[in-house]
Amino acid sequence: MKIAVVAQDSQYPNNIQRFLTEADKPYPFIAMIGGVHQVVAVAEQEQPDLLMLEGQHFNPMELQILHGVTSRFPDLGVVMLCPAQSPERLIEVMRAGVREVLQTPLTRNVVIEAVERFQQRITLARMPVNQCKVLAFIPCKGGSGATFLATNIAYALAALENKRVALFDFNLQFGDASLFVHDSPPTTSIADVARQIQRLDGSFLASSMLQVLPNFGVLAAPEEPEKAAEIKPEHINPLFEVATRHYDFVVLDVGRGLDAISIQALDRADLVFPVMQQTLPSIRDAKRMSNAFSALNYPDDKLRFVVNRYKKNADITLADMENTLNLKIFKVIPNDHTVVTASVNQGIPAIKLDRRSPVAKSLQEIAHELSRGAGQGGMLRKFFTF
Repeated sequence: MKIAVVAQDSQYPNNIQRFLTEADKPYPFIAMIGGVHQVVAVAEQEQPDLLMLEGQHFNPMELQILHGVTSRFPDLGVVMLCPAQSPERLIEVMRAGVREVLQTPLTRNVVIEAVERFQQRITLARMPVNQCKVLAFIPCKGGSGATFLATNIAYALAALENKRVALFDFNLQFGDASLFVHDSPPTTSIADVARQIQRLDGSFLASSMLQVLPNFGVLAAPEEPEKAAEIKPEHINPLFEVATRHYDFVVLDVGRGLDAISIQALDRADLVFPVMQQTLPSIRDAKRMSNAFSALNYPDDKLRFVVNRYKKNADITLADMENTLNLKIFKVIPNDHTVVTASVNQGIPAIKLDRRSPVAKSLQEIAHELSRGAGQGGMLRKFFTF
């Protein structure tokens, strides 16, 4: 971080440089004797990250010059050094682009704390944007196994692919996703987060989740179905805004019903995985769900239909399903009743219970492809053309 100090009195740059040296912060440092009129030249020629400007009574022309500089260099942090000012005066300089005001006479702690704040802002601004992917699993018909797939794929992404994963149980009235990957009941739920949505940040979100692994947490549905009414559509966007900044994947276990909350969650998903089986009722409901998604203007490449409990010798073949639905099946999950039943009953993910089982291998394959697609930064659909 490069620091520039523009002041009429040389004591300001001298003292600030001394404070930085004493605090072992040897930032590149430029000192300029002058006022607002020198700021333009300093900003253009030196391109500092932080500009400390001595000033007390800027006239309208000087405020206009300062505003022009902060508009041309929006990443430049400007700190004003001055005696105590009236609120009206502070508002004027803030409108001109001043980020902070340090009251004179300056002290070492005040200067160092201000510098550290700006250093932190710069560090955060230069961090690469987290390329979080949101994956939604929804059953075409009750009992399709969407919760099993959502929880186990989320676990595989964290355990095998070393991704930061959050799973949200959006089956708000009767959700039990946490039981599929953990044997302890959750102490907080999405309803608790909704009640305190104004204080939601990364730490609060993490503390509200049941931690399955250090990099995998589940935000459970409410234990009491009536508490689902506390969750409103306006809570959904803040929840996703925070989660997508702190996790590589946000996995949604969505109930079968489509309402204002579930649709808003599905809107935020990069990929939606409708889960179906090789039965006529399931195929009929898959067709209805496909039509519903078309009505919501979801593009075809957002949808990934999955056939769960797949049997090669079933009366209804994959070709039959694809012809009836007029769509491609993304993946099949083999029928592995013994392992799946043991996994659900014990609350142990299938890949942990029996990693070599057919169902575990299918889950690992999907998790690896999802991880590979996200890791390469492109749209996931590039990796899911089969």
